[in-house]
Amino acid sequence: MCHGNSTRASQGGSIAVLRAPQCHLLSSASSSSYLGADEEWRLHFFNRAGTTSSCGTEVTLQGTRSQQRERYKIIIHRDGDLTSAASPTLDECKSRPLFSFSLHPDHYNSTLLPQKLDLGVGDSGIIGRRVSVMTDSGAKPTSVAVGIIGWN
Repeated sequence: MCHGNSTRASQGGSIAVLRAPQCHLLSSASSSSYLGADEEWRLHFFNRAGTTSSCGTEVTLQGTRSQQRERYKIIIHRDGDLTSAASPTLDECKSRPLFSFSLHPDHYNSTLLPQKLDLGVGDSGIIGRRVSVMTDSGAKPTSVAVGIIGWN
């Protein structure tokens, strides 16, 4: 991504291409909430240029199965290692996420967070961090998709 030339023009903001956690692909049990091996979602983060700091980050979740009218919780982890936790546990997600927020099914196309996220690299930046999409229902949320946040 950082080397060479590309014909793709930058769209601004940041993006995470999300796939099913490895443990779901290996398991024979499937759920309608899980992504298949060939499916992917895209999670976009965008800060509007020239807006005040009181305007939050706009977040969108795109993907076929993401439109199934479920509540999802987005967890932005402090690390960027997909091998460390292919399917994060509820305890891990509650312990010390960098950021976490819920996406309501009626607002996937455009959710405005109450805060502006740092779309860069660094202490509070989200670039290079692992992100998980979890079901946000009941007592036992499960990981639906994972990825790494990068520039769009």
